[in-house]
Amino acid sequence: MTNVVCIGECMIELSPRSDGAYAFGFAGDVFNTAVYLKRSAPHCAVRFLTVTGVDPFSQAMRAAWRAEGIAEDLAFAVEDAIPGLYVITVDANGERGFTYWRSASPARRWLEFLERAGGADRLADADLVYLSGISLAILPDEQRAAALDLLTELRRRGCKIAFDPNYRRALWPTFEGAREVLGAALQSADIALPSREDLISAGLVAPAGGECVITCGAEGCVVIVPGAETVLQASPQPADWICDTSGAGDAFAGVYLAARLGGHEPVSAARAALGVAERVVTASGAVVPQAVSHPVSKGDS
Repeated sequence: MTNVVCIGECMIELSPRSDGAYAFGFAGDVFNTAVYLKRSAPHCAVRFLTVTGVDPFSQAMRAAWRAEGIAEDLAFAVEDAIPGLYVITVDANGERGFTYWRSASPARRWLEFLERAGGADRLADADLVYLSGISLAILPDEQRAAALDLLTELRRRGCKIAFDPNYRRALWPTFEGAREVLGAALQSADIALPSREDLISAGLVAPAGGECVITCGAEGCVVIVPGAETVLQASPQPADWICDTSGAGDAFAGVYLAARLGGHEPVSAARAALGVAERVVTASGAVVPQAVSHPVSKGDS
């Protein structure tokens, strides 16, 4: 069985409903990707590396992970901590905005707890590790270099690294520091999954010589592999079909990785990922009902 470890944060999500109230759920960029990966590749073991509290909200969060088939053996727990929370707002075009309460989130301690548990040795059975720029941004400043060293060591041991920069300026003390850390992680990843917005706003350069998929919102994506670059157009979507774009990029990443692990070539995997992402925007919230995603068959048809 293929073993995937997703490193990041899961938060309480409040998303707007049509009646003006807010729906309660759990989400976070890497967690969202873990959900869509597992839904699309049920044959993979997907584990979530994070830290939670032991409060009722954290317990409900973990129950939501289990319901999606995501293992929690790498989800450490700490007393006297509660999850972060965010609220989604959506404009007339379906574009989302976020307001966060996460400064005391226990997920900021994921590297500390992993090192206590054995560091890279604790991830010895991982075939693929996926994380984002937010996974690195939420760490204390002094731990980010150690996190990059961890990724280097995992690659040395044969584990593949997939990385989405997911640049959020508010999470970084300085623009220059963000560009340095995100750039280093992006250039060293086996599978790079930046958005065009990430590359522009963080001043990043798409890695050369490896596997890179640049998502371009409603326009589609660009698949770059050694010796080839393929532009894939997204299917036209009526404006009134778009409900909420939150989670679309995470869904793309999850389905893309599931397809690659299932034997699809990069272009085929990107087509499958676009198909699911296009449906995710038709529902509210970052993790939408399972009806919008489906298992990806092995190999290219």
